Amino acid sequence: MDIHTTGGISGPDPIQPDRFAAGRIHKTDSTPSASDRAEISDRARFLALLREVPPIRKEKVEALRDLIASGTYETPERIAGAVDKILEEIG
Repeated sequence: MDIHTTGGISGPDPIQPDRFAAGRIHKTDSTPSASDRAEISDRARFLALLREVPPIRKEKVEALRDLIASGTYETPERIAGAVDKILEEIG
């Protein structure tokens, strides 16, 4: 028995763009309309603020914790400096 053809079975049909209905293709206008808008959530605003915060200097934090724990952080000079800064900000 000899088989000379594939029996009418063929591969996929080629794409024919002219077969698609023009009404099914939607073109979009790239210019924004008056109704376009974007809302930024409070969480997104907070995350944007966090990106602006400088990195934490762990060694400085540890040194300040040690001073506070030992009771040597609150000196009269530091208290006066803090009071001066507060008065500058409110006054």
